[in-house]
Amino acid sequence: MTGYPAAIIWDLDGTLIDSAPDLADALNALLHEHGEATLGENQVRTIIGNGVAKLVERGFAAVGEHLKSAQLQKLVTRFLQLYTAAATNRTCMYPGVQETLQFFADAGVQQGICTNKPEAISKQILANLSIADYFSVVIGGDTTTEKKPSPIPLRTCVTALKTKPGNSMLIGDSAVDVETARALDMPVGIVTHGYSRSPVATLGADFLIDDLSLLPTLIGELRAAS
Repeated sequence: MTGYPAAIIWDLDGTLIDSAPDLADALNALLHEHGEATLGENQVRTIIGNGVAKLVERGFAAVGEHLKSAQLQKLVTRFLQLYTAAATNRTCMYPGVQETLQFFADAGVQQGICTNKPEAISKQILANLSIADYFSVVIGGDTTTEKKPSPIPLRTCVTALKTKPGNSMLIGDSAVDVETARALDMPVGIVTHGYSRSPVATLGADFLIDDLSLLPTLIGELRAAS
């Protein structure tokens, strides 16, 4: 096997973008509104993952507040209002992202997003960072009936790209991404700069990515050897 896969599907937060500063700002604004102590940005980085509701739930748990379902839903709604208003104030792409997206676009590889972040905010961020045009499809945490690690969002993305899991590849940053890809027997690479709650070497990915700008070479070598 040589060349590149027909499609590369990317996770968003912790993979292509460092969104922790803006997520922390929105979460801290929400905590402040409710008279709670705020969290340091580095602490927020450790609780990102599994979608917005989990972030809010973990954020309040970190200050000793364990939320009931009805409370959580109201707080998630307010969090999204705060976050949407300032989603790219301090968010930035990781080094090498734009060059790598451009490389695969030039090589004719289709690209999509499969994230647990809500679809509308994801599209807003991609547009604000001027990289939306690289992606033929964006699947968010509210696009389908389930979130990752359910295989449904990833399968939906693959179908929209008119390819198959075996000729696609997922690039992410967490155990959730590995579990999602494995459910479809899809190859998966994990970046080492993301928000994984466990050491990335223990996640069981097919390969690790220290530098996104080297990803085309890495994929080419892996596929040539397979």
